[in-house]
Amino acid sequence: MEIREDLRPIRQRSMVLLLAVFLVFGALHLRIAQLQLLEGSHWRRMAENNRLRRLPLAAVRGRIYDRRGHVLADNLPTWNLLLFPDEARNLGETVLFVASLGVSEASDLHRRVNQRGIDRLAPMVVGENLDWEQVTRIRAHQSDHPELSVVAGFRREYPLGPATAHAVGHLRLVSQEDIDLDPQLDPNSRVGAIGIEALAEDFLSGRPGERWVVVSAVGRQLGVVRESSSSSGKDLAVTLDAELQQIAAEALGERSGAVAAIDPRNGAVRVLYSAPSFDPGLFSGKLSPEDWKRLAEDPRHPLQDRCLQGTYPPGSTIKPFLALAALAEGVVSPDWTVQCTGGVVLYGHRFRCWRRWGHGMVDLSRSLEASCDVYYYQLGQRLGIDRMALWLEIFGLGRRTGIGLPSEAAGLVGNPEWSRRVRGTPWYPGEAVSVSIGQGPVLTTAIQLARAFAVLANGGRLVTPHVVVDPDNPSPVDLALNTNDLAKINRGLELVVHGEHGTARSLARLPVAGKTGTAQVVRLTEGIDSDDLAPHLQHHAWFVGWAPIDDPRLVIALVVEHGGGGGSIAAPTAAAIFSAALDEARESQASQGPGE
Repeated sequence: MEIREDLRPIRQRSMVLLLAVFLVFGALHLRIAQLQLLEGSHWRRMAENNRLRRLPLAAVRGRIYDRRGHVLADNLPTWNLLLFPDEARNLGETVLFVASLGVSEASDLHRRVNQRGIDRLAPMVVGENLDWEQVTRIRAHQSDHPELSVVAGFRREYPLGPATAHAVGHLRLVSQEDIDLDPQLDPNSRVGAIGIEALAEDFLSGRPGERWVVVSAVGRQLGVVRESSSSSGKDLAVTLDAELQQIAAEALGERSGAVAAIDPRNGAVRVLYSAPSFDPGLFSGKLSPEDWKRLAEDPRHPLQDRCLQGTYPPGSTIKPFLALAALAEGVVSPDWTVQCTGGVVLYGHRFRCWRRWGHGMVDLSRSLEASCDVYYYQLGQRLGIDRMALWLEIFGLGRRTGIGLPSEAAGLVGNPEWSRRVRGTPWYPGEAVSVSIGQGPVLTTAIQLARAFAVLANGGRLVTPHVVVDPDNPSPVDLALNTNDLAKINRGLELVVHGEHGTARSLARLPVAGKTGTAQVVRLTEGIDSDDLAPHLQHHAWFVGWAPIDDPRLVIALVVEHGGGGGSIAAPTAAAIFSAALDEARESQASQGPGE
């Protein structure tokens, strides 16, 4: 019996398969026809040199404002020149062309190209802050150098220039370490280097974007493939006072030194000025080797922030704290007196008073008013170095203030343990005598002394200086000082300015209390006067004080390097800043209140 197989299902499936194949190939032919016939000219242009470029989209950095809304750091639109080295037909010719524009040295550019390694696919910024003439020259030669591209960017501007260079800071190019921590960083971007720019980097910086484009053989953009937008940084209002900052700069003039001023009620920093200073705008573009050499080799060290990094013997500005310590420890009473004849012999050595013929009979108030050294030699002997060091540290000397800005120095308060650990030598009794008048192994910064005097001004609370208002800022610490003792010390500091024998009588027209100080740079031998010394060996001059006396709103610590006497140099310099602050307070009728 013959069995026949039904082939109809197979034929049906075959027809369906053939139809599917026909449709697929038909669609491919139609797409090819569309690409070749209808869109052929477009894709030919795109295929002339099928090259993708990643162009950075700059993020607008947040502005920085002072407490009254004056701009301290701003952004200006600018043009930057990018180089894609791997696309260059003749890199040597391109380097020479860029050098002819005046935006970079040929040798420097060759070095940078050879050393690039952060991201070889990323473009190099070879010119910043281009002017219009440079932009037009580049675009006129675009076909000769398609590996170059002009893009829009932003340049950081500091309206007050050198007056705020150390406090506000400046920017720097990101380093390999920065890239390792955050691979999303653009290798050509800038971050805060010092000051508030560095402190608030995460707040100010924003996030750059990027645009991927197709370019032709002559560098012309043919289309955008994809784009991620940049996000702007946030604006920041700080506690600095731009007007007082400028007045501090004018008051110091050409002299080297520092001015630190804070609100004693809460620690808000009003002034941080270090002299000599520099133009922070130099770092907004590529810093030339000549400019860097000039700054780095300047013997006056303009890059050093003397408010936070400069450490100096405090001189007689230390005396109020030792007097308060002696009262608290009960080693002297307010009526304790010392006969000053111009010097005293201790441990077999004669220690001189700054006034050669002496001050006569001296009690606590007069010891501060006239700044009698003999009084404090003997007071320090009664206290001893351990108690002196302990109390100085209680007032914040010898340790960082917590201001948060980079590179703050700790200073030094020496004691026997420090001498054994650091110097490897025993502590000599005569060193304690020197410490009692702010000499010897004791060093402080301007911001530390401003903070310490704020304790005297505000009734005994240790504040933390800050330039940014933050709910997490530490609250003032009550040191539980005896109010009667504190009042006696403050009365003596008022007499420094307003007393008959005060060492800062040049400030007498103002409601100011404070203390002068003269910090020796070299030890004077018998018969040698400080005026006989070379300028670089002259004493440093201090004045630290507050105003108004009964309602303190501003504490100023001012040091003039090699300025001579604190009463003759530092106090008159501080007068200009106090005058402006008091005038400002009267005009505003204290509308700011106790806030930041």
